Amino acid sequence: MSTGGAGLALFGSAIVKANRTDADSPLQIPSQITKFTEPLPIPFASPPPDTLTITKSSYSFHSNLGEGPSLGYGGASILGPTIEVTRGTPLSMKVTNNIVGDHPLLQAVDTELHGVQDSDKTSPRVALHLHGSNSEPQSDGYPTDTFTPGQSYVYNFNNNQEAATLWYHDHALGLTGLNVLAGLAGFYLLRDIDDPVGGNGPLKLPSGAPYEVPLVLQDRYLNADGSVFHPKQPPWDAAYVANVATVNCKVWPNLNVDRTLYRFRIVNGASARTYNLKLSSKQPIIQIGTDQGMLNRPVYLSSLLLSPGERADVLIDFSRCLPGEKIVLENDTSSPYPSVGITSENVPLTEMMQFTVNAGAAIHKPIPKILRLHKPLIKPLAVEPIRQRFLTLVEIKPSANELPIVLLLNYVYWDEALKNPELMEQPKVDTVEQWNIINTQPVAHPMHLHLVPFQILNRQKIDSVQYLKAYFANGPRSIIIDHAMGGPTVPANYPPPDPTPYTIGSATLPAPNEAGWKDTVLVNPYEVVRLIVPFGAQAAENLPFGNSFTGTYVWHCHMLGHEDNEMMLPYAVVS
Repeated sequence: MSTGGAGLALFGSAIVKANRTDADSPLQIPSQITKFTEPLPIPFASPPPDTLTITKSSYSFHSNLGEGPSLGYGGASILGPTIEVTRGTPLSMKVTNNIVGDHPLLQAVDTELHGVQDSDKTSPRVALHLHGSNSEPQSDGYPTDTFTPGQSYVYNFNNNQEAATLWYHDHALGLTGLNVLAGLAGFYLLRDIDDPVGGNGPLKLPSGAPYEVPLVLQDRYLNADGSVFHPKQPPWDAAYVANVATVNCKVWPNLNVDRTLYRFRIVNGASARTYNLKLSSKQPIIQIGTDQGMLNRPVYLSSLLLSPGERADVLIDFSRCLPGEKIVLENDTSSPYPSVGITSENVPLTEMMQFTVNAGAAIHKPIPKILRLHKPLIKPLAVEPIRQRFLTLVEIKPSANELPIVLLLNYVYWDEALKNPELMEQPKVDTVEQWNIINTQPVAHPMHLHLVPFQILNRQKIDSVQYLKAYFANGPRSIIIDHAMGGPTVPANYPPPDPTPYTIGSATLPAPNEAGWKDTVLVNPYEVVRLIVPFGAQAAENLPFGNSFTGTYVWHCHMLGHEDNEMMLPYAVVS
């Protein structure tokens, strides 16, 4: 979206966007699709490559469907290799854009979105972001550090951080959602002394094939010919929530498992859907790690909630299951999360994949009781934050009863923050801050902070109506949207006000499986989530990373259609 000076054009397109329908969506799942008949593909583990190519290919999500156009890394027709690295061993990787031809989702390339160019239809831009990496700014996948077909970019990852489930994916400004949906995502497993490459670590966790399995969860609409459907844009599709589950890019797959302990490295790679996962056998999902590494101790869960961008390192014990038993990985969330009735429709997706238990003797393996054998236990940081920041998740609508036309952070547009650095968060390197993320909307948003991990301090509900009254008390900033035409306005008071006077009830501590180091957090409707963020390795003791960088990074919603339409801002770590 354009900013100052384009108010009339923006308001004119708002009416179209707000009245958008999905009448052309393939609401019926293609009849050829059968559930739990496709073997789960497992992205092969790869030693750290020094080159990685991005190519256009074709791919079939189900053996009864044809192949549709796709994008992949490293020679794969879709997704990319699982890259394994060891803490302290840096990786320099040259990524080359070898895409030939039109974008696989050509009809959805929306030149009304900020940063999207008409050339993206035939020569798509790309940028690689290693999600969860503590990296120099030049290697962070900054949304405008893009490169076109025939060009390359060198990324330097120092890997000086704890073992964790990271993932790499596209991050081109305005094009991220389409590029990821087309296939540009892959696993990046960081190992260390407790969790080494090849296993045999002190935790004795499953490592490598066949008992350690990466799972990327996504949902897609599929056409009858097997190609991916995405509504034509413009108008902007605020939330791509679809009716077909794909795991590792196969439709409702099946994995045959032995009667023993398995480890699953799960990434929610969906465009917009939050999953609440449980097993039909009612057995626990045992979470051992979160976004940024190991928890202190295993957490036994009846269900696992994961929003887009979040990861979970989990164990499932099949040793007590019977030969031939079939166990379904289920999902019971609504979309938009957490409840229906917020947008036009809910698209349920109740099943994700199936496990079929092999014959053979049961092999029981112990679950470690302590997970951080060679690392300090995770505790609240002993350093007091040097300041608090108040950060809002907001929307602009043409009217109260219409859908949003754009989603913003702090009511600030990307270009406006670049032109006016006083509107950009500028933490000082090697200091600790408290970031208070305030959701004024009825939809939950997964918020991702590049560069550094954080700890969740607590969550608390707010009276959003009263908070917004205080927020707007200082009047509109008409430079952004021409309110003289009756369009929406945005407030003048930056930074946003402290929500404390408008809180409801007591603050709640993070759930036990959130009480580790995170880089993505789900912020529920009408809630403030308070984060403790160390902006450098010298900010406090016992941090899970070893570098201090200055430079410009981003923070954003990880619903990909949201970050593509302005729900992302730069921030600068300064000396």
